[in-house]
Amino acid sequence: MNGSAHRNIISTMSDDQLQTLITDEAEGGTALVNDLVQENLSLRKEVQNLRMYRSLAYKDPLTGLRNRRYLEERLAEEIDRSRRIADGVFSVLLVDLDDFKAANDTFGHAEGDRILIWVARFLERNVRDHDIVCRTGGDEFVILLPNAGEEGSRLLIDRLRTALDAANAGRIRAVGLSIGSATWPDNGSSADRLIESADMSMYQNKQRKKAARLPAKTVPMRVRVMEDETLPWGGPTSGS
Repeated sequence: MNGSAHRNIISTMSDDQLQTLITDEAEGGTALVNDLVQENLSLRKEVQNLRMYRSLAYKDPLTGLRNRRYLEERLAEEIDRSRRIADGVFSVLLVDLDDFKAANDTFGHAEGDRILIWVARFLERNVRDHDIVCRTGGDEFVILLPNAGEEGSRLLIDRLRTALDAANAGRIRAVGLSIGSATWPDNGSSADRLIESADMSMYQNKQRKKAARLPAKTVPMRVRVMEDETLPWGGPTSGS
């Protein structure tokens, strides 16, 4: 059997099988097979490292969510997939924190980071299993909703608002989220146009909420986020 044939066989073995083969070869096998086994193990290690680096390149270091780079690539894939199937559709939600800069300036960046982490976990808990939550920068998040049209995105927005109302219950100052949506291809046939449409929708939502506010604004009370379920930006209205 030549080297190429040996290499093909070895490449299909599991790590345990390779280790067994190394032991057998060390006890009296051929140098060629042993060299091929070592070569295969080295290549597998390199592949594992590349996968790890790729994962880090697509991860937001603060929240652990996927980042803008991942979103851009995933959007391109989703557009390509939707174009190839009948009635292909998907939506994106753009989520932005309300008054985050004021809270960040008042309480410091460490507290701001805790708020962002809390929002990241909140969004992950309240989307579908196959939806993708990304942090694209600052206090902005984008949620990719495969196979969801306008009705599906509206239902998710309603779910997020209901869950946020429940989390904010009894708090002096609520965590506010402005949410906009866009659906492919009705609101944009390209990724850039889709995000622009969602951004405009989010901005309109934010402006409507600002217009409805009372003139007097309560200054947020500092509350450190000690665990995942603890809500930042204000403690209970009564009690300790």
